[in-house]
Amino acid sequence: MISGDKQQGATHRDDPPAVSAVSDGTAALYIHIPFCEKRCSYCDFYTVADRHEAIPAYVASLVREMELCAGQPFWRQQQFSTLFFGGGTPSLLTPDQLHTLIVAARENFTFCDQAEISMEANPGTTSAQHLVDFARAGINRLSLGVQSFDADELKKLDRIHTVQDVYRTVEQARRAGIGNLSVDLMFALPGQRPSVWRRTLEQAVALETEHISAYNLTVEPGTPLFFQIQKGETRPLSEWKERTMFNFTIDFLAGQGYSHYEVSNYARPGFHSRHNMKYWDGSAYLGLGASAHSFDGQRRWRNVENYVHYIRDLEQGQLARTGEEEVDMAKRKLEMIFLSLRVRTGLSLARWTELFGTEFRQEYRDILRLLMNGPKPLLCEQDGCIRLTREGLFLCDSVCEQFVAEQSISASA
Repeated sequence: MISGDKQQGATHRDDPPAVSAVSDGTAALYIHIPFCEKRCSYCDFYTVADRHEAIPAYVASLVREMELCAGQPFWRQQQFSTLFFGGGTPSLLTPDQLHTLIVAARENFTFCDQAEISMEANPGTTSAQHLVDFARAGINRLSLGVQSFDADELKKLDRIHTVQDVYRTVEQARRAGIGNLSVDLMFALPGQRPSVWRRTLEQAVALETEHISAYNLTVEPGTPLFFQIQKGETRPLSEWKERTMFNFTIDFLAGQGYSHYEVSNYARPGFHSRHNMKYWDGSAYLGLGASAHSFDGQRRWRNVENYVHYIRDLEQGQLARTGEEEVDMAKRKLEMIFLSLRVRTGLSLARWTELFGTEFRQEYRDILRLLMNGPKPLLCEQDGCIRLTREGLFLCDSVCEQFVAEQSISASA
C-alpha cells in the first residue's frame, strides 16, 4: 500500500487535474547531494552525515560527470525541462557551489526556456542571504522537508529543525523571490493522533505554499526506525488509522484548493512538480551523483552508492556506473502501468495501443475483471483511461503487484 483512503464505490469520481501523464519529449536532470547534518531514523535514501569536508571534491566530480555525459550522443541531443537537486540536504551547499553546478549544467546540456530548477532544503540549514543567493543562482522552486508542525513529532523523527525554522524559511524564501514553494509532510507516524495531523495540514495550508507532498511513513528494513519497531520500542500505526488520515488529507486539501494529481502530491493550479511528472510519464532522465538512477528509454542504470568511490572514479576520468539493465517490452508495459496509475489521470488506453499495438482491456481482461468489480473496486475506467478508485489509491502497491503476477502467469503459460 502507498497511502490510504476510503472506498466510495464504482461511481465515485474525483475530477482529474489538468496534468497529462504523457511525455512531452523533454528530459529531466537530477543531481543527488547525499550530505546531511544528521541522518533521520526513517530515511532509506543514500545519505551520509557529518562529512561536509568532502563536498568540494564531490561538486568537482559532479561537474566531471556532466562533461562525460554531455559527450554521449543521446544526452547531447536531449532538451531538458527540469533540474532537481535532491538528497540528502542540498541546502548544505554554499551558493557558490550551487551556482557552479547550475552553470555547468547549462554549459553541458540544452535546457528549455523557463525550465523548472528545484532544490530540496532543510529549514534548519538555510539563511536569508543563502536563499537570496540560491534564487540568484537559478533556483525557482524550493521543496522544504518539513515533515511535521508538531515539536514532539519532529524530535521523534530526528529532524534538526523547529517549527519556527519552517515559518522563518518560508518568509525568507518569499522575500528572496522564490514564488514556487513545496512542503513535504509525513503521516501515519508511530503514535500519531489524527488531531495532530490535522493541525499539521492546517498550518501547511496557512503558509500558502503552492505544493504539498503528503507521504505516509513507510518503515524500510535496515533503518533505525525499523529496528526500534523490531525491538518493540515503538509500534507502527494501524492500517485503519493510516487509511483514515489519508482519506482526510485528500478531502481537506481539495477543500483548500489543492488538486490531488498523484498518490502523494497536491498542488495549486499550475504548480504540479514538473520534474516528478517526468518520472511518471516515462520520460528520459539523467541522474548525477552517488546512487543516482538514469533512464534513456531503453536502458536503466545507477551510480555507485558510495560517495568516496564516486569521487574516485570521476577523478580517474570514468563514470561511476553500476547495475545497468535493458528495459524490454514486458518491463516497459509494467512500468507504464505502475507509473500511469500513480497519476490521477490514469493510464490512457489510446496511448497504450499507440505504444504497444495491443488493446489494454483485452490483454489484461482477467485482472481488470477482478479489480474493477466487486463491492470495493480498485480500478475504474473514465474518459478513456484506467484509474485507481479511492480504495485503489490506498492499495496502489498491491494493485501493481497483481499486474506483475498476471504478467508472470501469462509468460509461463
